[in-house]
Parts: sequence; C-alpha cells; structure tokens
Amino acid sequence: MDAQTIILVVAIAYLGLMLAIGFWANTKMKSSKEFLVAGQSLGFFVMAMASFSSIQSGWGMVGATGTTSAWGLAALVGTALLAPLGFALAWFLLGGRLRLIAHRHEVYSIPDIVRVRYESKSAHLWMSIAMILGAIGYMTAQIVAAGVITSLLLGIPFAAATWVGAVVVAIYTMAGGMLAAVWTDLVQGIIMIAMSIVIFGIAMASGGGWTGIMGTLAGEDMAFLSLDGVKPVVWIIANTIMIVLGMVAQPQLIHKFLMLKSPKELKWGATVAGLGYATTTLFSLGVGVAMRAAIIDGRLAEPDLDSTATSFLSNFTNPIVAGLALTALLAAIMSSASSFITIGASALMRDLTSALRIAVRRDLLWNRLASLVIVGASLFIGLYLDQIIYLLGAIGWAAFGAAIFGPIILGIYWRRGTGVAATISIISGLVLNVGFTLLTSQAGWVPPENFFSGAVVIVAGILVYIALSYATSSEADKRRFDELYPLVLAQNTTGAPDDRNVAVLAEEVPRPPSSRANKFASEGAE
Repeated sequence: MDAQTIILVVAIAYLGLMLAIGFWANTKMKSSKEFLVAGQSLGFFVMAMASFSSIQSGWGMVGATGTTSAWGLAALVGTALLAPLGFALAWFLLGGRLRLIAHRHEVYSIPDIVRVRYESKSAHLWMSIAMILGAIGYMTAQIVAAGVITSLLLGIPFAAATWVGAVVVAIYTMAGGMLAAVWTDLVQGIIMIAMSIVIFGIAMASGGGWTGIMGTLAGEDMAFLSLDGVKPVVWIIANTIMIVLGMVAQPQLIHKFLMLKSPKELKWGATVAGLGYATTTLFSLGVGVAMRAAIIDGRLAEPDLDSTATSFLSNFTNPIVAGLALTALLAAIMSSASSFITIGASALMRDLTSALRIAVRRDLLWNRLASLVIVGASLFIGLYLDQIIYLLGAIGWAAFGAAIFGPIILGIYWRRGTGVAATISIISGLVLNVGFTLLTSQAGWVPPENFFSGAVVIVAGILVYIALSYATSSEADKRRFDELYPLVLAQNTTGAPDDRNVAVLAEEVPRPPSSRANKFASEGAE
C-alpha cells in the first residue's frame, strides 16, 4: 500500500468515525434539551476537552501558523500566551453562576441567558441575531480551512473539498446536536494535542533545533523576534485585547457551562482546557518559525499565509506523517464547526422564533434543518468572500465578543445592567463589525497600519453597555438581577452573590415553580 493510499484510508476512517459518533448521539436524542445542551450531563474532563478543542480551530492552527511565519512571534502573544488566561477567567468568573442560572431557569443558550437576566424582548431578539451572524462568520473561517485541508487529503479541487468537509460536519451535527459535538470534540482534542507535540519536534529538527532556528531568524531581522516587530505594537496589543476579552465571551465556551452535570466539575476544568489549548499552539509556533527560517535560508519559496502549514508538511515530513497531521488539522476545524452549527441553529430556530413570538412545533426537526441553513450560508460566504482564514476568524470572534461581554459577562455580576444597554451594545457591535468587514472586503478600504477592528468592536460594545446602564438603570432592573440568585441576595443585597454559595445553590435550591423570568419564557414559542 503506497503512502497516498494510506493517507486516504486514514482520512476516510476519521470522517467515518465522526459520522459514527453523530449517529450514536442521534440515538440519545429525545428532545431539544439533548440536542442543544447535551442533556446537561457533562463531566469536567469531557467538557474541558470539548471547550478547548472548540476554541482551537482552523483559525487558531491554520491561520495563526501563517501569521506567525509572516508577522513574527508577536502574532502568537495573544493566542499562545494569553488565551489560556482567558480559559481561567471564563471558568472562575462564569462557571458557577452560569450553571446555576441554567438549572434554575431552564436556560439552554446565550439568548436564553439574556432573556432571564433582562426580561427584554429587544435584547433577546438582538442577541439571537448576533449569535446567528457570529456563528456564520466564524463558521466561514472553518469552511475555508476545511476546504484547504480536505483538498490535500483527498486530492480534489478546493471547491469540491469545501463541500465535502461541510457536508460531513453538517451530517454528524444534525444527527447528534451538541451531544455529538462534545464527544467528537473530545476525540478531536486528543488528536490535536498528539499531533502538535509531534510536529513541533519535526519542525525544530528541520532547522537545527530551537537555537539554530532562532539564530537564523535573528541574523535576518531581529524585529521578527520582538514584540514590536513586523506588526506595530499597537496592533499587537489590540489583537491581544481581542483574543483575551473575546475568549471569555466566546459562545462555544460559555455554552459548555450550561451543560455541566454538577458544579463540582468546575474545579479542574480550567487547568485541563488551558493546558490542552497551550499544547496545541506548539504547532503554530514550531511550524511558523521553522518555515520562516527555511524561507530565509532559501530552502523554500514563501507560500500564501493560509498555505504555510500545508507547505511545511509537504516539504519536511514524509507523506504518512503529513496525512496524519492534516487529519489532525481537519479535526481542529471540525471541532469548532460543530459547536457553531448547533449554536447558530439554536439561535435561529429556538431563540429568534421565541423572541418574535412564533410558535414552533417539532422543535428537534426544525433545529436540525436550521443547522443545514447555517452550514449553507457559511459555505456560500466562504466560497465568495476573499479573505485569509485568520481575518475571517477574527470577524466572528469580534462579533461574539462585542455582543456577549457586556450583556453576559458584566450582566451576571452587575445589578445596574439594563435591557436597553444590552440591546444597544449588541446592535452597536454588530453594526461596527459588519461595517468594517464590508468596508475592507467590498469597498476596498485599507485600514491604518495601527488599526485592528476586532479590539475596537469589542471595547466599543463594552463601553456602550456600561454607559447606557448607568444612564437607564432603575430599581426594577436591580430586582431582575436579584431573581437570578434569590437566596444569596436575600442575605447580601448590596452586590453579586458570593461565589462559594453559588455552587451550593446550583445543587440545593429547587427551581421555583414560577417566576417573572419563567413567565416571560412561557409566552414564547416553546
């Protein structure tokens, strides 16, 4: 059996395994609860592995490898060094509170959190729209990356390969929903960690070890190794702000907290997820610097940014290793794609219809059809929009960060947060993000060298939320906040609940038979 045949067999076996998990998960589907939040039954290890692998994606591995090679080590400051901090912040700031809200108020999605927090129809509606647009935007980066990798694995044109990757991830996600997503994420996360360690070692060997590679890079241009190197320091800081703040506000991470079986599962999750993510950045670091050293030495011509990873694999590894590594990259892509398909489908068919007071019957069927709509829209944009993978991913990342950070991250802590502030901050984030995207992709606008739109969009959304909350806050808004944690705030009415008590409440306090938030929900579609 020749090398190409082995690669093909491995790729087909991997895709078959993903489909098998999807169809297994389908046997567990009894309601939208299983489809959307995996029945709220996850343990910490599965949840932690699924959360890191759904964050580490085609954007993070394929896109970041190219930018590291082109822009220098500063391109990895946010993704490699500070992104794990984002995991820790998310776990300790959000984990206990979100799980409590989820179990007390039957919350299955991020728009659901907005609904029970603010009891605002407009905030619920616009968060649903933001989740749909953000899911499509981020999915587009995964679709493009999947096309690049699948075309190499199967030896078919990019457009056809993009269709193949999209169809496979659509099938297993539609079959098993979030339950399929988290279990495929577990498998994919393990594959990604193993591949990253192996490829980092190969990358170092290709250039004479770390010392040899660093010597080559320093001899050519010390700027490549410095923080204010190829990209201006203002740009690097803005990129880091987008990564860290955006990490805390990523829906594929927040959504996992709604699935936890017990608050006790939160203890080690941040460590496992952070270490897993940090390990997989070894791929972008190793391949990025090794490729730059090879280009400087004249051993390779400089490839396109999105072809950096695949160029390294084809030139410095044997075909079997290359095939296994490409399969692992495809796993990184699909792990994110499946989560965003489910998040987007939920927002489209459950949250948006509820906000618009549209009755939906057979919700499980319609969630599956909505998944197909999300994939189709992402596929169309991915084949049409001419942007590199890193920038496509940044568009979706910033859209989520701007919409979620104020209304959710600040909102579950701050009693003065209001529905008006949530609505306007979500709208402003969407307008800025879509506006910058259209300006650069369609109108030919070239932003200033120091300008990075992702950070601007996220920070603007946060500032709008804070300013409008101060301007519009009332006692009624504070009472709505108190309903999230009623018993704790009965003892501590001056602020947010004590974190130690939140975990206890999540297990010990029964869900109230009725509340204003539940009444609001009952008026909706479901």
